[in-house]
Amino acid sequence: PLHCAGPARRLRSQHQPMLAFIIRRLLQAIVVMLTVAFIAFMLFQYVGDPVTNLLGQDATPEQRTQLRADLGLDQPFFMQFASFVGNAVQGEFGLSLKQGRKVSTLIIERFPATLELALAAAVIALVLGIPMGVYAALRRGSFLAQALMGFSLLGVSLPTFLIGILLILLFAVNLHWLPSFGRGETVDIGRWSTGLLTVDGWKHLLLPAVTLSIYQLT
Repeated sequence: PLHCAGPARRLRSQHQPMLAFIIRRLLQAIVVMLTVAFIAFMLFQYVGDPVTNLLGQDATPEQRTQLRADLGLDQPFFMQFASFVGNAVQGEFGLSLKQGRKVSTLIIERFPATLELALAAAVIALVLGIPMGVYAALRRGSFLAQALMGFSLLGVSLPTFLIGILLILLFAVNLHWLPSFGRGETVDIGRWSTGLLTVDGWKHLLLPAVTLSIYQLT
């Protein structure tokens, strides 16, 4: 037992700094998220009256007052923010001012398309990026390796939104090969809708997936 006590203590002493590091990082992440949420919440106070956006110009003063009370907009700013954070922790992010529906409902509806897009972009980045990187490392100085490095520099330098616009201009507007928006034809599997089982769905997925993958690929 005495021989085992020393290594056990050393093992615990090694785990303690790692645990402290993880806890510190988690606390920092919480502070960052709260700060970003506070700044975003504050900026949204200056994008117009949400009551007017939801009810329109012809709403009566009574309707405006009632909706403002229902949304909690009659409360002080810090109380509104505290209520928003409390609801967000429970998965409720309020009401969409553009569509007049719960944000959580909109997130659930769009989650399948978002997940498919993220996975497709990750697969493209891995399948193409790793072999290209290995080749550029092994054949350093060759023409193709230099071309790949130049493509990599270009992909890292250009913003993603600009790459997306250029790809839309080339493949959707000029060549008419791929659609420029939408999700295409989908198939419902229970409560999950997917476009991966249709040719039209793949055509709509390809362009945005390539756009998102270019930065990670390069």
